[in-house]
Amino acid sequence: MESMLYEAALKGSVYTLLELQHKDRFILDKVGKNFLSEGPLHVAALLGHVDFVREVLRQKPELAGELDSQRSSALHKASHKGYVDVVQALFQVNPEMCFARDADGRNPLHLAAMTGRIDVLEELVRATPLAASATTIWGDNILHLCVQHNQFQALKFLLENMDDQELLNAKNDFGMTTFHLAVADKQIEAIKFLTTRTTLKVNALNANGITALDILTQSKRDPKDSEIRELLRRAGAIRAKDIQLSVNELGITKNKSLTSHGYYNQKQKDKGIETVHNKEDNWLEEKRNTLMVVASLIATMAFQACVNPPSNSHSDQYGTFLLYNTIGFLASLSIILLLISGLPLKRRLFVWIFMVIMWIAITAVALTYIVSIGFLADPSSHAEWYSTLHLW
Repeated sequence: MESMLYEAALKGSVYTLLELQHKDRFILDKVGKNFLSEGPLHVAALLGHVDFVREVLRQKPELAGELDSQRSSALHKASHKGYVDVVQALFQVNPEMCFARDADGRNPLHLAAMTGRIDVLEELVRATPLAASATTIWGDNILHLCVQHNQFQALKFLLENMDDQELLNAKNDFGMTTFHLAVADKQIEAIKFLTTRTTLKVNALNANGITALDILTQSKRDPKDSEIRELLRRAGAIRAKDIQLSVNELGITKNKSLTSHGYYNQKQKDKGIETVHNKEDNWLEEKRNTLMVVASLIATMAFQACVNPPSNSHSDQYGTFLLYNTIGFLASLSIILLLISGLPLKRRLFVWIFMVIMWIAITAVALTYIVSIGFLADPSSHAEWYSTLHLW
C-alpha cells in the first residue's frame, strides 16, 4: 500500500490517495514516520501536484515540517521548481519552513533565487524578508547565489524589493561580496546594475586583501575585460595597493564607506596628502641614517687617534691633541646616543641640537687633524706649525 501511495503522489491522484486511506486510515502516519528519502508530500511538491499537496496538508498538516534525507522540506522542492501555488499551500500551513536549511545550509528562498523563480521570490520575500538575509554553510547570502548561478533577473528583483542596506556588501567566508563574484565571473549585465547602487562598496577587500579591480586584472584575459574595466573606472574602482590603510585597523580601509559615489575625488585628495607625508618621512629617515653614519665614523677615528697618537708627539703639544680628539669623540657619541633614544627629528629644537653637536664634532676632528700634522712634520718646523695653529 505504501508503494501505491507513492505511485499516487507521482501521478498527483487525489482519488487514489482517498481510496488508500479508506483501506488504511493510518497510511500517511506510517509513511511519514518511515520514509528514508522522500515522502509522498515531497514527491507531489517536486512535481507540482497542488491538489494532492492540499489534500495531504488538510489531513496531516504536520507533514509540511518533515525533512527528507537531504534535510529538504516539501517547500524546498516546490520553491526550487517554481510552483507558486504549491509554495503558497505549504507556506500557509507552516511558514517557519522558510527558515529551514538543507544539508548545504540553503533555505527555500535560496533555491528559488538559484533557479531564477521570480514568482516564488516575490511570494516569500514579501512574507518572510528575514529568510532572504540568511546565509549558507559557506556564508553565501541570496545575492551571492544569484550571481553564482547567473540569475541576473533574480538579483535585480531582490535588490529593488528588499530594504536591506547591508546585504549588498555582505561578504561570504572567503571575503567575497556580490560585486567581487560578478567581476570574477565577468557578468557585465550584473556589473552594470550593481554599479548603479549608491550603497555599493566598489573597493571592498576580500579575504586575500584585493578589490574587484584586482580580481579583473589577475583573471584570464577575455574580450569583455575592456568594457568591464571601463565600468569599474566610472564607478571609482581602484587597486588594493592604492587604498590607504587605517593606522589603527589593519585590513580595513581608512574610508569605511567606499561607495560608488564621492569616493574617487576624496581618494585623490587623500593620495596627494599621503604623498607629501611620505616624502617628508623619507627625508627625515635619510637624515637620521646619515647622522648615525657620520657620528659613527667620527667616533671610530677619535678612538683610533687616542690609542695610536702621532709618534713625534711632545708632552706639551699632546695635551692639545688629546683635548680636541676627546671633544670630537664625546660629541659623536652624544649624537649616537640621542639618535638611539628616538628623539623626533620633526621638532625644530632637536634638529638644532643635532646640528650644533655635529658642528662641534666636525670642528674637533679638523683641529685634531691640524695638531697631528704638526707632530708628523719636520721637528725644525714645529714652531711655525704651532704659531699658525694659535693664530687660527
